[in-house]
This record gives sequence, C-alpha cells and structure tokens, in this order.
Amino acid sequence: MPHYEQVRHAISARKHSLESVVDGVKNRKNGMQDENHEIEEKMIHRLNQIEAEAKDMISYCEQTESALRREI
Repeated sequence: MPHYEQVRHAISARKHSLESVVDGVKNRKNGMQDENHEIEEKMIHRLNQIEAEAKDMISYCEQTESALRREI
C-alpha cells in the first residue's frame, strides 16, 4: 500500500506542475504584444501546442490516479 501512496503523491505533484505550465502558457499568450504579428502568431501556435501537450499529460495523470484508486 505505501508504494501506491508514493506513486499517487508523485502523480499529483506532476499534475500540479503541469497545471502551472498551462496557466503560464495562458498568461504568456494573454500578455503578447502586436509588435510583430508573424512572430506572435508562430509563438501563439507553439504555446497552444505546449498547452495541449500539458493537458494531455494532465489527463494521463488523472487516469493513472483513477486506476490506482481502483487497485487500492
């Protein structure tokens, strides 16, 4: 049982970290200026990709947490 708790804690910490990444990406996108539209569009596209990847990882963490709960 203790091993499951350690894994759940690690997953929870990773999920929290990923949620911070998503929040940071959103803040960065909101704070961009219109100084260079082309560069801004490329940056926003990349930030959207990072946000989507982080959300996918969060979903995976949640699925793993759920699976661990069922096994406990």
